[in-house]
Amino acid sequence: MPTFASFDGTEISFDDQEDGPAVVLLHGFAADTNINYVRPGIFDALLDEGYRVIAMDFRGHGISAKPHDPAAYADDALTRDVRALLDHLGLDSVAVVGYSMGAGVALRLGAIEPRVRAVVALGVGSASLERGTDDRPSFGDALLADDPETITDPLGKQFRRLADSIRADRIALAACMGTPHAGVEHHLDEIAVPVLVIAGTDDDLAGDPGAIAERIAGARSLTVPGDHFDANAQPALQRALLDFLAAS
Repeated sequence: MPTFASFDGTEISFDDQEDGPAVVLLHGFAADTNINYVRPGIFDALLDEGYRVIAMDFRGHGISAKPHDPAAYADDALTRDVRALLDHLGLDSVAVVGYSMGAGVALRLGAIEPRVRAVVALGVGSASLERGTDDRPSFGDALLADDPETITDPLGKQFRRLADSIRADRIALAACMGTPHAGVEHHLDEIAVPVLVIAGTDDDLAGDPGAIAERIAGARSLTVPGDHFDANAQPALQRALLDFLAAS
């Protein structure tokens, strides 16, 4: 996969396939493009509908560079990486689809980036809002635990299991999770593009997607079967995503 040097020189890996209206895919924490979009079939479904599909592995994730210094993730670095990718590819109009952590970035881009024409936020909701900017889950401790059996936080245990299953750089992930950044709740009232928010009915990490949609003018929300780790594979989610993009 190709790479580009982001705003601070960090090498970011991305995939860019086909022509048509551009859709940028942003994955969730500890995951990557393959886990959140290729395996569930979203990537191919978008290609089949005639979209140009662009997916980026965030710094610290996938096959992008993995800095261990928390400062590398500060100052809205993830959002700035996406904007740098748009610059690199010369894109002037994109829809952005984000999952979990990537949904927070997508929503922020919807508020501040004029090249974004629509946003789909997956795997976020009322629980995402309740955590706030400084109330971060204890995923960092779970990622760095010497013995996974000592992890007591259920979600931390799931993310540790995910990280271990793909042999992720757990130090880089902990640095990313431990660095303060704008939360999902920021800038929602500044978004003026179409927005769809979707979460699984059993997604305790996200909660009710309607809580986010009601804070964005004209936004819609939907719940589908599944939890935080499998809702993206649900046909109902993928159909709603495609219908929304077609109308936006």
